[in-house]
Amino acid sequence: MRRCIELLGHRYEVSLNGPTGKWIIGIKDRHPEAASITIQGNSSFILALGEDNLPMEIARAGEEVFIQAFGRNFRLKILDPVEQAAQEAGSKGDTARAPMPGVVVETAVRPGDIVTRGTPLMTIESMKILTVIKAPRDGHVTKVHVEKGQAFEKNAILVTLGEGRERPL
Repeated sequence: MRRCIELLGHRYEVSLNGPTGKWIIGIKDRHPEAASITIQGNSSFILALGEDNLPMEIARAGEEVFIQAFGRNFRLKILDPVEQAAQEAGSKGDTARAPMPGVVVETAVRPGDIVTRGTPLMTIESMKILTVIKAPRDGHVTKVHVEKGQAFEKNAILVTLGEGRERPL
């Protein structure tokens, strides 16, 4: 399983591999070290770093994870994989872009509609998985670039937003 996390103001791509109850930790672009996490109880874990076995407590609240280890408290945020893919595809500000190639299943907006950040704009299907594309910010829809049933490539502009929450004249 791969996830992007934010920890201490930095983003990391982390992978957890292994059998249930014990995971080997990998961090993209970092020197591989022998690190694993083993479940000890409901929120108790053992972090193995080389020869050291260190106790840690982990609690999760939504997308945030709170960790107590090394005599310190840490808070990390698990980034939504779809949102992360959209950011990597370039969805910023005025456009909602395709995080992966696919087909439009449903459009939820049309030009002139007022949206807030997070409003569903359309549903796409990619590799038999349905994904809701959401507005990256508040504004109004100026153009819907693809229609139901239309195919598109990764990074294609799906919807363009205009400034403000007022309908254009």
